[in-house]
Amino acid sequence: MRAYGRRLQLTGGSTLIVSLPKEWAEQFGLEKGDEVLLMAPVSGPLSVIPADAALEEGVLVLRENVTLDQAVRSLISLYLAGYSSISIRLDGAAPGILRGIKEVARRWLAGVEVVDERLDGMVLNVVQLHRDLPPKQVISRMGTLTSGMVQDSLSLLAEPNREEVHDLIYRDDEVDRFYHYMVRLTNLSVVDPRILEPLEVEWPQLLMSYTLVARSIERVADHATNIAMLALERELDVSSFEEFYRHSFGSTTHFRRSVELVLEPDVDRAQALLEETSEYLRDLERSFVHALERRVPVGSQVALRVLYDNVKRVVEYSTDIAEVGLNLSFPRPRFVRRTS
Repeated sequence: MRAYGRRLQLTGGSTLIVSLPKEWAEQFGLEKGDEVLLMAPVSGPLSVIPADAALEEGVLVLRENVTLDQAVRSLISLYLAGYSSISIRLDGAAPGILRGIKEVARRWLAGVEVVDERLDGMVLNVVQLHRDLPPKQVISRMGTLTSGMVQDSLSLLAEPNREEVHDLIYRDDEVDRFYHYMVRLTNLSVVDPRILEPLEVEWPQLLMSYTLVARSIERVADHATNIAMLALERELDVSSFEEFYRHSFGSTTHFRRSVELVLEPDVDRAQALLEETSEYLRDLERSFVHALERRVPVGSQVALRVLYDNVKRVVEYSTDIAEVGLNLSFPRPRFVRRTS
């Protein structure tokens, strides 16, 4: 990045104008009479973009011996980078790999649709969902989904049900889609500031904060899935550690309140929640130790430790979310003129 110094000029008696750097104008082939857009956030620097500018197409070339996991990681990287069109070309890779890519795109990437498909490749378009899915709404939806996942996963420990576990895993995929969508929006806002206009965010940093929260929520959903899988993998007698088991449900409350703080920031509520969550973690550890001292059956000891680790992580990520809520409670810095 290069900074260009310019002086404001007055024209027409009331209009301030500034010249654009020649190198920048030539990069986009701009000439006299061409239109540019000026993107002006509530605070911060002004962005100048050619009015007819469009992002280039992303290209993914799959060569011989490429695995599906490698292809999927590359596709997700292009999606997160912000490409609105991704061309996948086979250069030695087996055509069957395209079926796996389509399935993964459906599960984990919001707004992706196949617009062209041939034996040697396909083209994916990413529908711009930001007008219908503003970040605040995404965080709210992710929080509701994940809160239910934590509650349900703990309930499944007492009454395991394979079908309900698979339903919970499906919800985890939906949380992943929302998280990838948030990362994509953040990256795209850096490349193309025009994306910020319909997002209902007051300043660019807010979008970054929402994405940090989305990451923590996504991790909580993963831990909820771990708890649900524990119900299928091991036969548990929760009555042998009933005190800890009942106490673990409090993690859902702390998680839900932390997400609410991000959506409606408040200094006092944030400080109070952080203190309460810290105390809850200490109580959780005490009830875990007490359960071990009661000589939990050997078959349940390992499961109890795994359960404790996952519930603890849920609460720790809730603390991270609450801290973002606290940060958002304070005003953002603005550019001001220096006084001599």
